Amino acid sequence: MGSLRWVLPWLAVCATGLTGCAGYGSRFERLERDLAGGRPAAALALLDEKAPAGRDRLLWHLERAMLLRMEGRFEASNREFEIAKQVVEQVSALSLREKGTALLFNDTATSYQGAAYEQVAIHLYEALNYLELGDRDAARVEALQVDVRLRELTQGDPDSIFHNDPFARYLSGMIFEDGGEWSDAMIAYRKAAQAYRDHGKHYSLAVPAALRGDLLRSAERLGLVEEAAEYRIALGLEQAPEPCGGGGSGEVVLLFHNGLVPVKVEQSLTVPVLVGHGQLVRIAVPAYHVRPVGAGGVVAEADRRRFAGQVVANLGGMAVADLEAHMGAIVARTAARVAAKYTASYATGKENQWAGLLVNLAGVLTEQADTRSWLTLPQEIRMIRLRLPPGEYPIELEILGPGGGVVERRTLAPVAVSRGRRVYRSIHWVSLHSVMRH
Repeated sequence: MGSLRWVLPWLAVCATGLTGCAGYGSRFERLERDLAGGRPAAALALLDEKAPAGRDRLLWHLERAMLLRMEGRFEASNREFEIAKQVVEQVSALSLREKGTALLFNDTATSYQGAAYEQVAIHLYEALNYLELGDRDAARVEALQVDVRLRELTQGDPDSIFHNDPFARYLSGMIFEDGGEWSDAMIAYRKAAQAYRDHGKHYSLAVPAALRGDLLRSAERLGLVEEAAEYRIALGLEQAPEPCGGGGSGEVVLLFHNGLVPVKVEQSLTVPVLVGHGQLVRIAVPAYHVRPVGAGGVVAEADRRRFAGQVVANLGGMAVADLEAHMGAIVARTAARVAAKYTASYATGKENQWAGLLVNLAGVLTEQADTRSWLTLPQEIRMIRLRLPPGEYPIELEILGPGGGVVERRTLAPVAVSRGRRVYRSIHWVSLHSVMRH
């Protein structure tokens, strides 16, 4: 027994070294550096070197869909998103076998089905792909699917505010308004405003000024006199902005997808319990490493006018807050699993000391946190709405650093603006600073 007391601390060090803290995200560091260098094709080729693992298949399709989108291959991107939807449905009801394996080993033994915000983002980005392709009808279908998905998630966890996605609701309202569905647009705008307020209590997010104008304009269009009056007072607006087409104009909706979401890492502790036959106990839970967002702002210039971007989605903040909301359940599962492993190794050790040691060590080495997440999502999305007269316009983009200075200028391909029509364009921007890990 004395010798075991000396061996246990060394085993603890070995166990910590073997399991490590890097987790799932460490596989993508090279890929992220390609993105920071503006090489999405190289990142895609790197991803394609590895076939999708069974339990991580959803993530492979999500990363591939986003990389294809960054390349401008919107139809191919949507094919991957459609596969991802099917995978979510297939793994949403986890098998008893997978649940049992998770109890024996760790949470990574289950098939990844995506956090709630990731499942909603599938529909959101598929809708954006359709909008960039000019297929408004298909984008509308995704907007309807957003509502279905959010209702399904709410039924599973009615107390969670993270199932009412602010930007997904906001974009849905814009899609409905584009199609002249004023009542549906108003409902979506109301839900979006409430979601922004709810989420803003948990992380940095505010109701965008553009949405406030959309609410007031929609209320006036529908003849909701009292509601419009309330918006004027509550939002501090004297009058609603003109609709797209007002004054013969059209609109370019430019979405700036800034940085990359935080990456999950493992926080763990392995300690010796020097009672009975001696045991090692390891606790491992996920945590987020929040990376710098990269750009501190973005400004677009067209027709000699400048338009500033507004934050419409803080996916990084949502991811961290969502994990915090689920941490109680994660800790409870981890504690139950660690207790079961401890009991098994202790019982085995009473029969055979060395067999008990092996069982204990196996339990320690298999105790790992689930650090899987969709890593090519942006940290935040900023929206720029450029109201312009009909014509074709090159758009000059200024990307600002955290201090407000210009760190990069880009000239986007000319965009054709038609009266009463919205055109959607996206820019994905990742700086080397935002992929650094400390």
